[in-house]
Amino acid sequence: MAKKRQEYMGFESVSQWLDALATKSKETVKQYLDDLIYYCDWARKTPDQLKQERKQQLKSKDIDVQMTAEKLLNRYVGSGARPQNATRRAVAAIKSFYNCNFIPLTGRVATPKQIKEKEYRCPTVEDVRKMLEGANLRDRAILLTLFQTGLRESSLVLLKRKHIREIFENKVPAHVGLRAKELKGAYSGVESHTFLGRDAVEAIKKYLDWRERVKGERLTDDSFLFARSDAIGEPLFDQALIRIVRTACERAGIEPFSPHDFRRAFQTNLEAAGVPANWVKKMTGHKLSGEENPYSIPKIEQLREAYMKAEPKLSITTRTETAFDRVKREVESLRERLKLPDKEFQKQLQQVYPNLKPYDWFSPKPQREATEEEIKAYEEAMREYDRQRLKNEILEELGLTKDKKDKKTITNGNGRFESKIVLEKELTQYLDRGWDFVASLNHKKYLVRRELGEGTLWARE
Repeated sequence: MAKKRQEYMGFESVSQWLDALATKSKETVKQYLDDLIYYCDWARKTPDQLKQERKQQLKSKDIDVQMTAEKLLNRYVGSGARPQNATRRAVAAIKSFYNCNFIPLTGRVATPKQIKEKEYRCPTVEDVRKMLEGANLRDRAILLTLFQTGLRESSLVLLKRKHIREIFENKVPAHVGLRAKELKGAYSGVESHTFLGRDAVEAIKKYLDWRERVKGERLTDDSFLFARSDAIGEPLFDQALIRIVRTACERAGIEPFSPHDFRRAFQTNLEAAGVPANWVKKMTGHKLSGEENPYSIPKIEQLREAYMKAEPKLSITTRTETAFDRVKREVESLRERLKLPDKEFQKQLQQVYPNLKPYDWFSPKPQREATEEEIKAYEEAMREYDRQRLKNEILEELGLTKDKKDKKTITNGNGRFESKIVLEKELTQYLDRGWDFVASLNHKKYLVRRELGEGTLWARE
């Protein structure tokens, strides 16, 4: 475009026009010049041709001939050649071009309405805290569930007691899963897997307890999680959620939010906590793209671990976790998932991280708090354990199994390959050295492989 601008500045009509625009900002002049270039390309005329033709048209006594330039510009507006806001500015630019060349457009030219860009807003923790003040038990539970799960309002009203069974097993964060066939409309066929944080779990428990004690409801697995206040067990409608959020904003004296703004805040907080993009998609109920599916699909427990790291950013009422609290929670979650006794669990970690010194994380009252070095060591050990586990899962999904006769070689059944998981910054180097790309993994990692020659063994690099 820079070369094109330079070319257009050579036209006498453009030079005269730009001289008259000297009081405009450089950015406005550049945008106007670009608009003229696009217009001339569309009309297949040069700026000087537009000027000369306009002069001839104005000499005619036929009003239709006199309005030729206006009709051409109107056709451009209706052609959809440019976005609506850009077309609106282009009309002003072209009119300015004719005016500055003393041949103004006098006829009517349709000017597109300006489309105001929507200002996306995300409620902060402080906003939600204000909205909770004065909220009843049901609305408090709804607001916290929206903020800590990122569910669409259309999905939230479908939630039943069976979808949150884990909160009654005292699992936090508690998994919330909606199967594909349970969702309707545009999102049918897409599973939704997210989690309830501590705040939402506590609020939901109090709300359900109130429904049983005060309203006398007999709750079952098929009971709707959030019900209308004026009817026993009847589900809410999407519009009711919008009113609940709007009323909470008015009560808090803040600018109104929509339920979808809570969803946007959830995604923002997950991304800020470093959760991989495709994992965020999974927790927000979006389809994974072809390159992310199937090799980057996280397991539920992997999602839970990622959510645990993001939960402090979603916490409204609970205290901020210390590094010790966070690692203790992650260690306990990993051991519970592996279903291993304490000593066996420590051995598993030491296999992938030999320098790890055992610490008693599981005692209700440990003799001392772990040191910074011990906390860091366990973080690295769990990260390495997760890396090894992920590698094994990927190799298994790809059909790559270890050869019993030669454990250093990996085979896929058709040949012998050396496979390796590499970082994003290393990928180009491996491809240049003859390795083949196999799949995108999580955490910006990639699986590559190369075929081994006869008698070649896999040596770890």
